[in-house]
Amino acid sequence: MLHKIFIEVFGENIHSSQSRAKTEGVASFYLACSLPVKVLGTIIDENLEMFSPRHKNSNEPITLRVFEDGDQQFLMRSEVSNALIASSTLNKRLDSEDDKYEFHTISLEEIQKNFDTKNIEFIHYPILRAKHRANPISIPIPGKSDEFCILAIDTFFQYFKELILGVQYYQKVDGDNINAIFPALKTIFKSDCTTPYFLFIGDRGAVRRVVISFFENFGGASAKELRKVETDGFTVPFLKNELAYLGLTTTFPEILDYAEVVYAEVDKHKKESVLRTCDLFDAVEHCQLNCVLERLPELKKFVHSQKGCHRVYGFKCEDCNSENPENQEDQKLSILEKEIADLKMSYQKVLEENQQKTLENQELQQKNLRLSVKNESNEVQIKQLTEKLTHSKLAIDDGNYSIPCTSQLKIQCLICEKPIPPGHDQIIKCPMCKRRFHSKCAINWLKEHQQCPACNGELPKF
Repeated sequence: MLHKIFIEVFGENIHSSQSRAKTEGVASFYLACSLPVKVLGTIIDENLEMFSPRHKNSNEPITLRVFEDGDQQFLMRSEVSNALIASSTLNKRLDSEDDKYEFHTISLEEIQKNFDTKNIEFIHYPILRAKHRANPISIPIPGKSDEFCILAIDTFFQYFKELILGVQYYQKVDGDNINAIFPALKTIFKSDCTTPYFLFIGDRGAVRRVVISFFENFGGASAKELRKVETDGFTVPFLKNELAYLGLTTTFPEILDYAEVVYAEVDKHKKESVLRTCDLFDAVEHCQLNCVLERLPELKKFVHSQKGCHRVYGFKCEDCNSENPENQEDQKLSILEKEIADLKMSYQKVLEENQQKTLENQELQQKNLRLSVKNESNEVQIKQLTEKLTHSKLAIDDGNYSIPCTSQLKIQCLICEKPIPPGHDQIIKCPMCKRRFHSKCAINWLKEHQQCPACNGELPKF
């Protein structure tokens, strides 16, 4: 096929001197691509079931995208309608509210509750965002794979960023026309829609047309630019001065009331150690957003219904506070539970350390006992040797060289430290060190120990 196209395009002019260089480049490209394309064609021909569209009567599961945004899971109604009709489980389409610029959704919970999804495979599709933009999502229209949409709440924030920082609308407009944009936005950002919905983002999109219209009307007007932030960052007074310098205190006299809370949020989300000029842009933008939402209740309701309140720095939504008292209590409870769990872990760690120290102390006590017993045994032996030496010396001094007849030494039980009378037969003798103990003392000793208190050898059991 590439060869045929090549001949059709360049066949007549292939020998022309003017197009020779271009032809040689295309020829090189053709040679590089021809083999991979042929191989790909062979693979497709041999695996048609993998590359062919799904047949209406096919038993293969139908795949549906499940969009995930925070704790929300939802699907496009048009995609659900196509899938359920293909599986013969739906007669009436669910996307009657859709048009070529707007695509409504339905929750995953509602789909699973009300429809047969046995032959449907759900694919998780998280909504991804950069700092100022949401990742585009291909629209569910056959033949329009090169056109995209994003959530309405993302469109809202991108639109107002362009309006505030690009067009600088609120720096240029006078007080009488401050809400002139609202009628145009009212049909796009619907306050009565409680489920997420997508908006087309191409050049033909409604939001794009509104931005272009306002840019044409106000783009030529002059407005002061934000000043550069020094290397040591900026403070709340600096932010307030900048808002006044830009003329925003004339448009929004209440804007300084939001400076401190917005500054705190910007400082919390900063990427560097100090606040920079880009952070000042964010602070100025969110101060204006707070003012706009408080002045336009329907836009405020739209942001709340699309779960975007937390994305406006310093914004206080009464509806969020009234809806989530239980969540606040649950959050407090979870914090307390975490603290208790941490305390339990700390206590368990201290307890284990104490047990380890107790075992070490017991081992030291046993070691001290054994050393004490051994010490006493050594003292007895020294005493015996001393007495024996004394008697031997006396015998030598008297001229009597016969072995002296000494009195019988007293033997002491090392367990109870009491003497063992001569001829006492209720004794136990250690087979290693030959030390003797009262039978009763040895039996009691063996209840808690296995070694001889003198030499640590094993005592005979009774």
